Amino acid sequence: MPPASDQTCFAPAERAETAEIERQHAILSGHEIPVVLDAIPVIAMILNHCRQVVFGNRKFADVVGVADIREALGKRPGEAFRCVHAEKAPGGCGTGEFCAHCGAVRSILLGLAGKQNIQECNINREDGGRVEALDLRVSSSPFHLEDERFLIFSITDVSHEKRRRALERIFFHDMLNTVGGLQGLMEFLAEEVHDDLRPDAQLIHRAMAQLADEITYQKQLLAAETNELETNFTPLSPSDVLELVEATFQSGEQAKGKRIEVTNACAAVEFQSDPVLLRRVLGNMVKNALEATAPGGTVTLACDADEGHVGFSVRNDAVIPRSVRMRIFNRSFSTKGVGRGLGTYSIKLLTERYLGGTVDFTSAPGEGTTFRVRLPLDPEQPAI
Repeated sequence: MPPASDQTCFAPAERAETAEIERQHAILSGHEIPVVLDAIPVIAMILNHCRQVVFGNRKFADVVGVADIREALGKRPGEAFRCVHAEKAPGGCGTGEFCAHCGAVRSILLGLAGKQNIQECNINREDGGRVEALDLRVSSSPFHLEDERFLIFSITDVSHEKRRRALERIFFHDMLNTVGGLQGLMEFLAEEVHDDLRPDAQLIHRAMAQLADEITYQKQLLAAETNELETNFTPLSPSDVLELVEATFQSGEQAKGKRIEVTNACAAVEFQSDPVLLRRVLGNMVKNALEATAPGGTVTLACDADEGHVGFSVRNDAVIPRSVRMRIFNRSFSTKGVGRGLGTYSIKLLTERYLGGTVDFTSAPGEGTTFRVRLPLDPEQPAI
């Protein structure tokens, strides 16, 4: 443990004496809290008002490399984890210049002030003579026990998640640039090639456009799941939305031998929404309906409006089995095979988290299946 010091550049440097640490550890050991913390699979410790460890669960002991938790008592989190800045700070962990920008220290200070919180923390940790960079998600939850103030401080390593997201961004950026270039080239060739080759060139151009759209969709879905998706709400006409969705799918491969009909009961209505995300939602609804429709069947798109809301629905004659209905909005659940199951999941995710609406469906013999999306005319106004 670093020597006690009153010098600090950020958090208080004061430390409790060894006897006080042992007394607090004994208090905690006589309650059920350590048993609960030992049962959870994340790094968790209990800190006193001086930010010192007075208990750590098994996961904590394994990560910091101690056989007995008593070996880590009295240390601060950065010292236990061998943060490279903790040793350089005048009063140990939390007292150095770098500590003022540390998410872990900020989280602990907020927790000691009575505020439960979650922060992100980047730490450079000394590990066997080399420096290991970690991205952590930390949380602090204050509590009182026998009139003493303590803090449950937990740590989750999200380094792999951060690296995966960075690689995904690079992948999507490079893929869209490559496909966009090929799409532009095929558009030029479709105009310049000999007449007998033009249909094939146009087919390839449409395929490249579809590929670009699918890549963009996956990029949007991943951003939506991590709360990184940005929305752009603009005034929209239901008629224009329905016409665009119908035109997109009517001549597509999935609609061959099938009909798409549009019923518009809200032609004069105007509402605010994100056109890209709304087309994605309705497109998935139509795509699912077409896949479930037998040759010669019809998929019906409809719109209706009431005070404060506009609704879109997509209907087909097929009936969804009850066992499927129970799980239809679950992520990765699909009746179409491995690697599918994001369509209905994304409908609900995009509509409810980003468009401010609701999604439901009905499916019964003799009535077919109808998926409905209900959106507020103005998302900024409180719901009625």
